[in-house]
Amino acid sequence: MDMSMFTSFEGRINRQKWWWGTIGLFVVNVILYFVLSALIGGSRMANMDPAAIADFIASAMRSAAIVQLIMVVIIAYPGTALMKKRLNDRDRPSWMVYMYWTPLVISILLNLTGMGMTATDVGGVVIPMSSTLSLIVSLASLVIGIWGLIELGFLRGTSGPNQHGPDPLAA
Repeated sequence: MDMSMFTSFEGRINRQKWWWGTIGLFVVNVILYFVLSALIGGSRMANMDPAAIADFIASAMRSAAIVQLIMVVIIAYPGTALMKKRLNDRDRPSWMVYMYWTPLVISILLNLTGMGMTATDVGGVVIPMSSTLSLIVSLASLVIGIWGLIELGFLRGTSGPNQHGPDPLAA
């Protein structure tokens, strides 16, 4: 795997290289998740006291948002480079990269600030649940994610050279 796929925003890559790069970043993401969760993951719930369950869930959601934020900071540059090169191959505008990142960043910020959660009374126990705003952002993330997957992973790049370089399949 050519490391310039993750370190430069210039040039073009085909679908196969994008998939291999995406799978590589996914593996790194999974490893990071387990390492960071072990380091940051909140305390375990010692008892099943109904009042403590809500506090535990809220704390776990914030801890998960912190883990996600750290992972995004680590993966953002190589992920953006990979997406940008694929967009270059499709001769699409660069700003689309940021559109792919926006719902994830908003979701993390909502959870960090507590705006992604709402308290709901379930049988006398207050349980934090996803807020309506968080659900809307999640839906937008799903739609944009599917669109991005189709755009980057399944549609053929521009045939022949374009403004970003020669066709990676022409070799």
